[in-house]
Amino acid sequence: MTTSLSWMTVALAFSGTASALRRSRTRPLEVANAELRRELQAWQDYTADLEGELARASARAWDTVAEVPVRAVWESILDARLTAEPARTAVVWVDLDDFKRVNDRHGHLAGDAVLRAVARRLEEAFGDRSPVVTRLGGDEFGVVTRDLDTEKDLAGFVALMAEPVVLPHGRSVRVTASVGVASAAELAPGASREDVLRLADAGAYAQKASRGGEIRSAPSPRAREHDVVTAMEAAR
Repeated sequence: MTTSLSWMTVALAFSGTASALRRSRTRPLEVANAELRRELQAWQDYTADLEGELARASARAWDTVAEVPVRAVWESILDARLTAEPARTAVVWVDLDDFKRVNDRHGHLAGDAVLRAVARRLEEAFGDRSPVVTRLGGDEFGVVTRDLDTEKDLAGFVALMAEPVVLPHGRSVRVTASVGVASAAELAPGASREDVLRLADAGAYAQKASRGGEIRSAPSPRAREHDVVTAMEAAR
């Protein structure tokens, strides 16, 4: 009996020691796991904050209506191309005609659909020219292009614009536009972004005034120069 109790005492003592040993070994693991969980949560919080900041930055750089870069981003790209390859850089300025009538008749959702459709058609028409499209204003677009073939590329845009735009409620509308083109090569060396935009804008203005807003294939350089001069004189 005494021997049995002695063995039981030893067994209990050993069991207690083993349990204590296990606890002493597992405690550092629990501490380490808790620390890892805290670090993981910190990284998850940081990632969420970073994603939010990236989303806000993207929103500032993106025209969510036309789904194109905002003008400030586009102008920085134009500046870079004018510096790196001015002879290859041209700007297409597109001014939609009677766009207000689309909004008035069909609503602003329809107007937004038209703006998106025009942006996609510009990207398609100038797709071989490394195009970057932006919305310059409410119903005006700009396209930075490289090695523009004015007559061919504008003819492609004319063909695309001949197709009606399907509106959200199922109706469709045909949209016309006035177009101006300006190449840095047409201007004095070192021409600025403002110089190029001014020339392209004047070309669109002249076309709108002289042709009632219907886009056509590009006029010859001499005719375009005449239109620009006429528009500038009319604006004085």
